Amino acid sequence: MANKPLQPISYPIFTFRWLAIHGLAIPTVFFFGAITAMQFIQR
Repeated sequence: MANKPLQPISYPIFTFRWLAIHGLAIPTVFFFGAITAMQFIQR
């Protein structure tokens, strides 16, 4: 992935991969945070 400028197809794939990862990872982290908070706020 360092010296391969002969792959112009990697650019949109990288953008889509970035969008997919962040679009899934951010709500997942928020969900885990909410679950952890619920575990600690048990009365």
